[in-house]
Amino acid sequence: MTITLDPGHGQFKNPGVLAGYYEGTRVFMLAYELKKELEKYEDVTVRVTREKLEDDPSLTTRGKSAGKNGSTLFISLHTNAASNPTAHGVSVFCSVKRPGSEELGCLLGEAVVKTMKKHTDITYLRGVMTRTQSGDGGVIEDYYGVIRNSVKYDCVKYSYIIEHGFHTNETECAYMYGDGSLSEIARAEADVIGGYFGLKKKKDPDPGYVEYTVKPGDTLIGIARKYGTTYKILAEYNGIKDPDLIHTGQIIKIPCPAEINVGDVVRLREGVYTYFPGGKKFSSWVKDYDYVVSKTADNSGGPVYRGGARCVLLGAKVDRKSGEHGSPINSWASLEYIEKVYYENKQER
Repeated sequence: MTITLDPGHGQFKNPGVLAGYYEGTRVFMLAYELKKELEKYEDVTVRVTREKLEDDPSLTTRGKSAGKNGSTLFISLHTNAASNPTAHGVSVFCSVKRPGSEELGCLLGEAVVKTMKKHTDITYLRGVMTRTQSGDGGVIEDYYGVIRNSVKYDCVKYSYIIEHGFHTNETECAYMYGDGSLSEIARAEADVIGGYFGLKKKKDPDPGYVEYTVKPGDTLIGIARKYGTTYKILAEYNGIKDPDLIHTGQIIKIPCPAEINVGDVVRLREGVYTYFPGGKKFSSWVKDYDYVVSKTADNSGGPVYRGGARCVLLGAKVDRKSGEHGSPINSWASLEYIEKVYYENKQER
């Protein structure tokens, strides 16, 4: 199954009521979060009409690309705008040429509303509707160019515009601009699409590894201690026969992300300024503490991703001198951005 995602507008198009919010930028990021979630299913190919953030193809090009690449489903992603700052809610537009597609449109709209309302308390489904105009010879056709041009191709059975709340509403704009909001919506929409088409999830990929470049004076034991593992594990994982023989510039693969568990104490790596890729910068004081891992999965037991990276939830702050626990920070952090640490009262593995 091929799916085309169309992040509306261009990079700096349609500013929101919050400084720094642009519809064209946020929906671009949403499209790639949704692409990542959809590609977790077997036999799914996802195309995006904007390959680069600064791209802004014509409405005709966007719509026709879905037909040219053989897509079954086309979704144009947007946030809405109104002169009235209190206007709010989610709208879904579908094609007058595709009767019966309202069902999936309604499911998608309801999923977005359910996700947003947990945070905004105001979001509702404004409607799943068509908007039409009179074409050549008085023929009724879709008003929106992206929908109109996508359904010129028989392969495109479902074509939608989804307005994810209003960027002119402070509450909904704040949610769409918040950390983790786009990945949360993407998961909700992907779940609907996967369920509707009976798609099967791929087997969970290996959580992977991080790479460390050996510096002068490094030892395998020292590297292992830094990453919360043992030199024997690193030697076996990297096929190193003699642990005493590593050289400057050598790449050591470290499988530590899979070994971080609830209750482990971790700290953010040097040179890291966000909790996960693409996230906002954290306050400088965050680096002054270590943290107890409070979650490694969501409530259903599945892995949690932010900015395309698998994350764990940082809980209680830990004073580095005393080891005493303080108030929780409750922020998801990428496994690639944290390292396990040990205090004197803890045994090293």
